Amino acid sequence: MFDKSASNEEFCLTHPLLRTHLEAVLLHNQKKNLTSITDYSAGEVLHIEDSLAVLPEIHEAPTGSMADLGSGAGYPGIPLALVSGRQTTLIESNQKKAQFLESFISANGLVGKIVVSPCRSEELALSQAESFTVVTARAVAELPALLELAAPLLSLGGHFVALKGRPSPEELLRGCQAAEKLGMYQLKRRDYLLKNDTNNAQRCVLVYQKQNKTLLSLPRRPGKATKRPLA
Repeated sequence: MFDKSASNEEFCLTHPLLRTHLEAVLLHNQKKNLTSITDYSAGEVLHIEDSLAVLPEIHEAPTGSMADLGSGAGYPGIPLALVSGRQTTLIESNQKKAQFLESFISANGLVGKIVVSPCRSEELALSQAESFTVVTARAVAELPALLELAAPLLSLGGHFVALKGRPSPEELLRGCQAAEKLGMYQLKRRDYLLKNDTNNAQRCVLVYQKQNKTLLSLPRRPGKATKRPLA
């Protein structure tokens, strides 16, 4: 049984910058690739609605600041930041994408509310360890790698919110195995369909809580989490 997300109709107009951001992404995309989506209507569904579908999980996380792993064009980080009101750091190591994010933030009065960190998450974890109560990621890597990247950034009790399509049972099992090594525990899985997605593609959100400090030495060198995952 799947939830039918009402995110698009309920939230697309809640904050005017949601539309402004999507328009900026599509305009910039004509010059430098930010996203494979080039149609505005598709962007409303597959970027805005998809991002905001996990807003309930963001509200359920402890009060505090949020970080978004591999933000790309700013999804899901910017929509979630705008609607939730959380102080947010967008982690994006691609310099061209990071420059686009910084330009959008500066041009729309978001300086101080949303910050861009133009580096890898492993590098940010060295200076901002356990600084975030919630970390998000969408379509960046498999669960073991994502959990490892999120763990050193999360404060104790913090939540990692992973937006996934249809993860395999094998990926889910490896995610649980990695989480155990990291002092994390899967709190929740919610399967859902986007209300306005005509393809009715299955999606799920997975929430993990950091319950204990990991005994592992983290972060490892950049790239290790993907090349040599914990599980």
